[in-house]
Amino acid sequence: MIFVINKIIKFNEYEGTLENIDDPGNTILLVKPACRLLSIFVRNNDMLIKRKQLLDEVWEDYGLKATDSNLNNYISGLRRSLAKFEEEELIITYPRQGFKFTAKKIVRQEANAILSETDIMIELEQKENIRPDGHKVEQRRTNLWLKKTTLQKMAIIIVILLLPFFLSMAYKQIPVSNITNLGQYKNCDIYSIKYNGMQPKEIENMISNRYSCEDKANVYYYFNIKEKSVSSHASLIAYCPLDISTSCEISYIKG
Repeated sequence: MIFVINKIIKFNEYEGTLENIDDPGNTILLVKPACRLLSIFVRNNDMLIKRKQLLDEVWEDYGLKATDSNLNNYISGLRRSLAKFEEEELIITYPRQGFKFTAKKIVRQEANAILSETDIMIELEQKENIRPDGHKVEQRRTNLWLKKTTLQKMAIIIVILLLPFFLSMAYKQIPVSNITNLGQYKNCDIYSIKYNGMQPKEIENMISNRYSCEDKANVYYYFNIKEKSVSSHASLIAYCPLDISTSCEISYIKG
């Protein structure tokens, strides 16, 4: 596999060479441990690689003795090789943890392929635009939740606005246009539909016996409704909190 680093360095991991893209004659041959280190780095660009992983994959897996001293020496040698292509700060050391390779752009292609814009690319955007995959998933979940919540709120608003119409269609007695504002009880605004002359205080007493009105709400008082299943008439109170996530509560008052 061939990796082109920052559009400057071509790393051929099969041959173990570094080459200047603009000057093919400027080539460096890497020793095998350094080549294996760079192969790990370019495949895990901008990720912290722990010391133990590097020791295992570069030495232990090949039956070689691994020490921190060996790792530090080969990292230093790899830095010097990259610096010859004016890339001195590609490898960052995290004391007692490991190392991170920080190329801005890496293009990968098969060794026998011709480099082109359509090759498979491993490219990092500017660091401020990078977000971990976990954040992206959470953001998608948040967006879906917001869309779902918005639709639910719209549906509840429509139901509240059409409530007088539905009731009038059901009972065929309530002129929805005849709405009277009777004032306020605590945090409840009181409205009467088909007002029968009952004093606001009387309606307020009926409401206070059923609802605390600690939260903001609209209360609709419907007078003398004919129920379908019963020959008698009844009044109705609809308590509708302004919190649109909460549905209206209906209470019948037998006349």
